[in-house]
Amino acid sequence: MEDILTKFRDYCERPYERAAQIKATRNTKIIGCLPMYFPEEIIHAAGALPVTLFGSDEPITLGDGHMMTNACDQVRSSFDSLLKGKYDFLDGIAAIYICDQVRFYLEVWQLDHPVDFFHQMWRPYKLDSSTQVFFRSELERLISSLEEFTGSKITVEKLQASIRLYNESRAMMRKLNDLRKDRPGIITAADMARIVASSMFIPREEHNELLGQLLTKLEQKEIPAGKKQRIIAVGHPCSMPETEALDLIEENGMVIVNDDFFTGGRYFSKDVAASGDPIDAFIDFYANAIPCTTYHYADIWIKPDKNYSPYADYVISLMKDGQAKGVVVLKEMYCDPYDMEFVLMKNRFEEEGIPYISISSGSLEAIRTRVQAFEETLRFV
Repeated sequence: MEDILTKFRDYCERPYERAAQIKATRNTKIIGCLPMYFPEEIIHAAGALPVTLFGSDEPITLGDGHMMTNACDQVRSSFDSLLKGKYDFLDGIAAIYICDQVRFYLEVWQLDHPVDFFHQMWRPYKLDSSTQVFFRSELERLISSLEEFTGSKITVEKLQASIRLYNESRAMMRKLNDLRKDRPGIITAADMARIVASSMFIPREEHNELLGQLLTKLEQKEIPAGKKQRIIAVGHPCSMPETEALDLIEENGMVIVNDDFFTGGRYFSKDVAASGDPIDAFIDFYANAIPCTTYHYADIWIKPDKNYSPYADYVISLMKDGQAKGVVVLKEMYCDPYDMEFVLMKNRFEEEGIPYISISSGSLEAIRTRVQAFEETLRFV
């Protein structure tokens, strides 16, 4: 089992190595996708390889000369990686506008480093029927652009096959998540994040095969009952949480049994319908998405005094599903959508008497002290 986990860790340590190998040995175009919510299945159906672009742990030495320093680390670090040539293997870039920072990032990228294929699209922020016609036109525009760039016709059959492949991936990830809820500690939160993230770097067929092998071994693994405090972790809506922080949490008397990370539960929570019109399936998938800090909920502004937050409701449901005692919120600094939602979320936690702690990137030793104090409070819950 350890050998399989090592492969997932290696893919995250060198995220773009496999894609660069494929580009060098196969006639496959590599399309970089900015997180989150991009319909990767459409790129796959065009015969290209979608690769999600994250930043790196390296100090930002070039990016801050082009981006605002109060932009989130995902944007600044990603642009830094671009300037350092780490994305030179890409044939194109595709992204959905999820926030203003991503929009600015894409505009600067297009001016500074034009690529052969550069596709930007809007995803409706409102979740009602009035946006469906618009989103259909955006999806059709994406399909048309990819067909022209790749020279491959994206048929209904190809789309349905790609959707089935990605649904298989999501189903296995959900199964893995269920295992850690039922048998806390069977896999670390850091490895869970790596497994999900690595699916965004390599061909999905390869990842599914590896994940299937891991599940077979994990199902046979016995885990003694532990005494750690069950918690859930949320945050990082479009980036990967620091694995060191996840390890620190689980090394100090707690075990993460569920999460809402981009490289976690948010990525695999729902399937896209594999039958019928694929475009209708994508529209339905986004229209009925799990609550998100980047969506617009009119009631939040209509009833601001009620601490109304669909996202907080969702987080509380995750907590109950995992039989958790508390919530750790891992915040990406300068993520405006999450910061605004966090105010409503913490108000709900306090209203419901739910123990929580909010942690931003910083010194691990400073985080350790706060994590240890939080674990002590959970002993009396």
